[in-house]
Amino acid sequence: MRYDPPNRLTNQQYKMLSTPFRLFVPTITSTVEVHWHEFFELAFVVDGSGEHVFNGVPFELKRGALFLLTPADFHELIIPEGGSCKHYNLIFSDKAIREEMRKLLFNGLQGRLCFVQEDRVAALTDMFELIRAELDRGGVGSSIVVQGAFERILIELVRTASKQSFGTDERLADEGKQPDSPLYESMRKAVTYIQLHFRSRLTLDEVAAQAGLSPNYFSQRFRKFTGMPFQNYVQDTRLQFARSLLKVSDLPITEICHASGFNTLSHFERVFKAKYGITPKICRATSSGKQLDKEPFPD
Repeated sequence: MRYDPPNRLTNQQYKMLSTPFRLFVPTITSTVEVHWHEFFELAFVVDGSGEHVFNGVPFELKRGALFLLTPADFHELIIPEGGSCKHYNLIFSDKAIREEMRKLLFNGLQGRLCFVQEDRVAALTDMFELIRAELDRGGVGSSIVVQGAFERILIELVRTASKQSFGTDERLADEGKQPDSPLYESMRKAVTYIQLHFRSRLTLDEVAAQAGLSPNYFSQRFRKFTGMPFQNYVQDTRLQFARSLLKVSDLPITEICHASGFNTLSHFERVFKAKYGITPKICRATSSGKQLDKEPFPD
């Protein structure tokens, strides 16, 4: 099966406007170029091998790889000539994630990829097969069964990823002193919301509402929490995303500009140079392309 999607996969293409879940089980035999989605994606590799480039960082792709991608992520699946990779690919909308689960998944914004040990592969495979069966036949209680199996897989991801550290959001590392406080929870919600929606137009009032705080108070606390003003944080998030895309893809700079949430190329180029000291064009020309330090999953 040839699996060659466009750079941006939309809800409409995958009929995600009418259902919270869809499951595919493709066997990829050629490289899937850099792309991103309007929906969430939970993938589990059961056979084959290759390389998974997740937000610009390469990881080994092999049996047991489990990862969750949000609409703010991009990735590429590199399959060697003559090779293949079979995986479960569960795509779903934002409404499928309950707030309690959201807190586990996005506290720190990392821990969304891991390697499941062989003795757990069969159990996870059974859960994906259960989801497939329930989605195919429907019936009384199917949505409850699917939601339950889906959340069990996410818990497996969280628990396993917590033992396999791939880094944290350094901007928040010094601020996690009282994770059980109401203010910490408000800031966590705000940062998570930004990380998932930075491609869209974000206003301080909108994000403050997500945090459950007044705009003025939110602005003050957010700056102390992250070390930078709200607009700077949003812009910095967009720039990091854009720089990663420049390094690992051949997408036109104008497309990267808009995909990262910037409205005009001139503004994007100006703020990119102000932060990194070089233009996007020079960044691409002087980068090592896809020759980044590979981070294999720990055994």
